[in-house]
Amino acid sequence: RDHENGWVFSEPVDPVELGIHDYFDIVEHPMDLDLVTKKLENGVYWDITSFKKDVRLVFENAILYNGKESDVGMMAVELLDTFDRDFSNIFKGLNSDEETKKSDCCSLCGNYRRLYELPSLFCSGTCGRNIRRNAHYFTDRMKQNQWCEACYAVQKDDEPLLLDNGKETKKSLLQQMKNDKSPEEKWVQCDKCNDWVHQVCALFNGTQNYKSSSFTCPKCHIKSEANHTHSIAPKGAADLLQCKLSVSIEKGIEQALSKEYERLAKERNCTVAQVEKADNLCVRVVSSLDKKQKVREGMKARYSKTNYPSEFPVKSKCILLFQKIHGVDVLLFSMYVYEYGDECPAPNRRRVYISYLDSVRYLTPAQYRTSIYQSVLIEYLRFVKMRGFHTAHIWSCPPAKGDEYIFYCHPVNQLTPRNDMLCAWYNDTLQKAKAEGIALDIRSLYDDYFKDNVVNRRTGEPFDPTSLPYFDGDYVPGEIEKIIKDLDEDDNRREGTKIKDAPKVLTAPSKSEGKRAGTRSNPGKLVNQGRDKVMNRLDLILSRMKENFFVAQLLSDDFIDAVEGNADSTSQVEKKGASDDDSSKSTRTIGKNPYILDLAEKNDGKAPISISEKLIPVSTKDEGPLMEQECFETRLQFLNYCQRNNYQFDELRRAKYSSTMVLAYLHNPREEKEQQIKAHLEVIAHAASCQGCVSKNCRRMKELFCHVRECELTYKRGCKICTRLFMLLIKHARDCPIDGKACPIPFCERIKERNRMLLKQQRLMDDRRRNAQNTRAKEDSA
Repeated sequence: RDHENGWVFSEPVDPVELGIHDYFDIVEHPMDLDLVTKKLENGVYWDITSFKKDVRLVFENAILYNGKESDVGMMAVELLDTFDRDFSNIFKGLNSDEETKKSDCCSLCGNYRRLYELPSLFCSGTCGRNIRRNAHYFTDRMKQNQWCEACYAVQKDDEPLLLDNGKETKKSLLQQMKNDKSPEEKWVQCDKCNDWVHQVCALFNGTQNYKSSSFTCPKCHIKSEANHTHSIAPKGAADLLQCKLSVSIEKGIEQALSKEYERLAKERNCTVAQVEKADNLCVRVVSSLDKKQKVREGMKARYSKTNYPSEFPVKSKCILLFQKIHGVDVLLFSMYVYEYGDECPAPNRRRVYISYLDSVRYLTPAQYRTSIYQSVLIEYLRFVKMRGFHTAHIWSCPPAKGDEYIFYCHPVNQLTPRNDMLCAWYNDTLQKAKAEGIALDIRSLYDDYFKDNVVNRRTGEPFDPTSLPYFDGDYVPGEIEKIIKDLDEDDNRREGTKIKDAPKVLTAPSKSEGKRAGTRSNPGKLVNQGRDKVMNRLDLILSRMKENFFVAQLLSDDFIDAVEGNADSTSQVEKKGASDDDSSKSTRTIGKNPYILDLAEKNDGKAPISISEKLIPVSTKDEGPLMEQECFETRLQFLNYCQRNNYQFDELRRAKYSSTMVLAYLHNPREEKEQQIKAHLEVIAHAASCQGCVSKNCRRMKELFCHVRECELTYKRGCKICTRLFMLLIKHARDCPIDGKACPIPFCERIKERNRMLLKQQRLMDDRRRNAQNTRAKEDSA
């Protein structure tokens, strides 16, 4: 740009101003030096080759359009030669040192020592908290479980410590360590050229190939392919099982991108074919599980006499978006959702909760990132709407400082969005869904349950906490627990008694509580005294953060009234007009196709709309297959899985490696048919209680139990026998009917304890998120 002719190529070409209306017909990919500079400053280039390609493109476009003999063409040729010469000189010194450093550095990236991020460690003791950096902790021999100093101190010497691989250890066998060591990237040597490369650079699966007899580095692999020696490519994201939801989302993304291409072509005054495309996208549902969400202790104790459910059946799903970058599938976007179907009791019936969204900024071209990610959410809402879910809920809240959502280690130049930016993103997404007819109305949770002392339109009674949707990991359940605890402490303080261990069931308010009517100088009398105390406090809290809680109504009020009132939604047809002539009758279908609701009002006397369109089914039952992948069961389990294996996403090379390892995990054929699983679980139950049996299956299962107890590798280090058996034991523990007493199935209690620790860890993270939300709301109101 500092060259005397550099100004000619600094700014983008304006065909209208210069009168060259055929410019975009000849030049398919415009480029200028200002744009190259902006891409450099914003960290768009992930390798030197992309930078070199764009700079050369600036001058090659000028030569292509103007010709070499023109004034502009000769300037372009001169600058192109200057750039190539300077670029070559810069790398000449680096290349001269390559041979001397070859034995010490990775032959692919040229670096020697690469360190991972310091891993996040969580205490396996009663506290379950994060172990701070530079703090001392204690770990087992395999370094798979950790205890903080406080939990270690209270642990009894003769009491066995349970490990999450099913084994036991003693306090005296634990080793003291300090949380200050960042792990180093592992190496692997090529058997052909003998060069050492990082496993991350080579996309080498050390878990599956640790016993492999040979390894070929990418450079030697390219040479062998040139000699027509082909190898079998690993399975990618497109090879994963598809379902109706993933197909629907992919089609929606294609349609959204088509509109974006047309818009950009119109803005740039060029053809759609000349617009840069976002290709090789793939959406898959990798986890789909039926669960039972337990109601927390305080809520259950306080409202047990109101017939409030103790649990809610729910289906959790994990949706992933991949893009093939440089020939490698890279995981870019993930979304966790919870679906509460028609079999779920109120207040969760026929509602979906968008629990977590997360992404890493490697999607190319970057200009389509927002459109694609929003399309995933919009198409999901379209899909669940047609299955009969009438409301979707979103809590918009950035992660608390130091916490991750789904991906472990984001790129350093990817900032955590501010609260207002995240709310605006969700609002923009839902408004697009409304414009497409997917959402009928967008409101806040406060508007639905608190604003202007709103009452339940079906019962006429004021809303109480049992009327609020109760979602796993949401703000409301956690805040209700905190409010109930505070109320119990207040009551105990007034009574002059000590705080009880168990939550206290309150049948009537012990003191008037509510809002005051009037002004600050003349407060007047208390109002809302008849409303539940918890509801009053929630009203005060949520009034400061209304914009963070989105409610998207997907189906009509008539449909909601029908299904919530347990009426037959398939027969909700109103007929207007007294004439017996069919041609004079006007029908209104309620609760079927959302696009033909309010038919009589919207038709305006025209020909009646056909009711043979897609109808909303009465049942919300998911026709897709159940997909059990332990590390994707919850977003915390996936985060811990990535942390445990150093699957980071802070660099593109690491994102490629982490995605490749995740795909290898997903393609590992561990799933079994439902009937086989049921049969194996029956054998496990029999073998666990059988004293002496001649059955071969029973004897074999008992041998497997012994193997798991004695195995040195365990399922964490890749033992296939342990992995297979633990998958069955985990499934049993999740559905185990025995609660509060010992289950005879081996390791069941330990797996339950591990699940309780994971739940506690998740709730601690949710509490930090909720507390950060409350702090922001107080600061904003102040």
